[in-house]
Amino acid sequence: MSTKPAAAHLRQSFALMGSPERCVHVSDRESDIYELFCLAQDLGTRFLVRVQTNRLAKPPMEAALTDVPHRVFAQLAAIPWAGRHQVTIGDQNENTALLRIKFASVKTLPPVGKQKRYDQQTFVYIHALEVDPPSDREPINWRLVTNLPVSDLAAAIGKLDWYALRWKIEIFHKIMKSGCRAEDARLQTAERLVKLLALIAVVSWRIFWITMSARARPDTRPETRDRSYPRRN
Repeated sequence: MSTKPAAAHLRQSFALMGSPERCVHVSDRESDIYELFCLAQDLGTRFLVRVQTNRLAKPPMEAALTDVPHRVFAQLAAIPWAGRHQVTIGDQNENTALLRIKFASVKTLPPVGKQKRYDQQTFVYIHALEVDPPSDREPINWRLVTNLPVSDLAAAIGKLDWYALRWKIEIFHKIMKSGCRAEDARLQTAERLVKLLALIAVVSWRIFWITMSARARPDTRPETRDRSYPRRN
């Protein structure tokens, strides 16, 4: 994966935004790419990504020296559970799951073949495992990585709530891409693209809000539905 063209376009876009630190990339396992994490760091943005790769990690100071490579998941497994939290899953408000939560800061090493090009990074990993899952589906088992500060259970819960919104984020993006046809734009400059996406985002949000309002309270009168969708999940 080459990050140089992407970095150039992202830097232009974030320069127009003025506050790149306000941008948080929330992604599923397809975005578990070490180069992407480093690029987000370089651009001053934040990310919250579900990981699937058990990366190499620098051993903690108190760890015994062995010939076995240290891995992120092993360090995370050694941390005790910090608490429990209930999250809403799916795009329907009545679907919930109770999760056990732990989190740890881990010094993560780049892939073996890329250690000359990328530095080690200190990321926070959050593990959420479902308690008493239903028998008709696999239990929720999320391992998230972020460069956002997570110093206590409340902060970890906040990041889990963000990630649990990914089903709704997918609906919002579907509206942008299929409804507003954002991907069909052929604009040549970042400035024009940012302006177009800003307009499309407002329209898409209004459509999304109406959709979620109808799902949350299908019997609400149309003239009051715009105010009926709960702001918290």
